[in-house]
Amino acid sequence: MKMKKKLASVLTVIMLACSLPWQAQAAAPIVSNKPHKAPVATLPAVSEVQPVKAVPEPAAEVKASKQAKPEKKQKKAAAKKSKKNKEKQSKVQVQQSNWRLKVAQQKLQVLGFSDERPSGRMTEATSTALKSFQKQHKLKADGELNDATYHKLTWEAFAKEGIPKVKGKEIVSRAAKYKGVPYVFGGTTTKGFDCSGYVQYVFKDCKAKLPRLADEQALQGIFVTQKQLRPGDLVFFTTYAAGASHVGIYAGDGQFWSASSSKGVILSSLKDDYWKQRYYGARRVLITNGEVNK
Repeated sequence: MKMKKKLASVLTVIMLACSLPWQAQAAAPIVSNKPHKAPVATLPAVSEVQPVKAVPEPAAEVKASKQAKPEKKQKKAAAKKSKKNKEKQSKVQVQQSNWRLKVAQQKLQVLGFSDERPSGRMTEATSTALKSFQKQHKLKADGELNDATYHKLTWEAFAKEGIPKVKGKEIVSRAAKYKGVPYVFGGTTTKGFDCSGYVQYVFKDCKAKLPRLADEQALQGIFVTQKQLRPGDLVFFTTYAAGASHVGIYAGDGQFWSASSSKGVILSSLKDDYWKQRYYGARRVLITNGEVNK
């Protein structure tokens, strides 16, 4: 009887020991190979959206900003240089404007529109004088010195101060009369001419006055281009000295009369290599040659 009780106790202990793993498995969560959704509450807030160790992007931004610094410096340097160039150009334009305005003020004096001393600065008196001139010549009366006003001013002043009545053909005919007269430095007679002495003599023959020297003659009348040249206009060249150091009388068809140092008074062509390379400009001194059309 005692043996049966001991055997029953052993069997009970064995059964209890065997049942423990199954109870542990029942208490543990079920795990399988099939995908399942984990509870939302147990997930970290940034586990899938933004990994904690994601640092390459900020590092790349820092590197890019370092590379951008030289570019910014280059842009600033370029902007600074551009600003200086603009300021320089502005100063040149102001200087040109002042010179042009001073000339205009001189012409307004010549024409009796102003008694103001030429200064190269726009004043109320200058603006008023310009308006009066513009109204008289049917220009836009805004008191500003535009191209149309400037050209008309220079022509009207020239028409008052230039050489009247004498025609270009008359000048050219008289110039040809002295063909072959030898060159003499400082010469002003038919025994020998230098370039400006010859031109002055020809005009004097036609009862027209001109200054003695080439650079002085270059300040007379109004400027004309080669396309605008008419017989009797003066043409200037740079030869032995800078500026207008040689002068001739335009004869038409691209030719001009002058006292050359090598051949005396001769008819030459503006297309000749020697004269073409040394051409300086031209001036109209005869009113009869007409207004210059820009």
